[in-house]
Amino acid sequence: MQSEHLGNVHPGWIVGGWLVAVAVTSGAYLALVGIGAVSAGGSGVLSLALATAVGFFAGGAFVGARWCDAPLLHGGGITFFSVMVWFAGSVALPGRVRLLEGPSSTVLGLVLVQLGASMAGGWVGRRLTLSGGLPDAEA
Repeated sequence: MQSEHLGNVHPGWIVGGWLVAVAVTSGAYLALVGIGAVSAGGSGVLSLALATAVGFFAGGAFVGARWCDAPLLHGGGITFFSVMVWFAGSVALPGRVRLLEGPSSTVLGLVLVQLGASMAGGWVGRRLTLSGGLPDAEA
């Protein structure tokens, strides 16, 4: 892709895509709870991974469709911003809030799901816009 340059990355689109991703992830997880896919006593890691994949795909697709330049870098930026928010919450609220405690393989797996889904969403959003499936944001 010719558009994958750091100069084409805009922090505002990264934050906007992250907000969309978190909102859709929350909605997807609540939908899974509503249909009974998440058990009360179980860990629910598979359901959480599914909701995360759906949400971050939507966040990446939003950025890819609205800002066609550097969709893969924006997808990576969305995931990096998610890790920064997690770290800031862990540092600012020690002992009060336990963010994603559990096996490190679960946490790493969820970060990789975020990365793959947001980058795939960005690529699909860009492809839809360039193929005429969505109106061009710059037109």
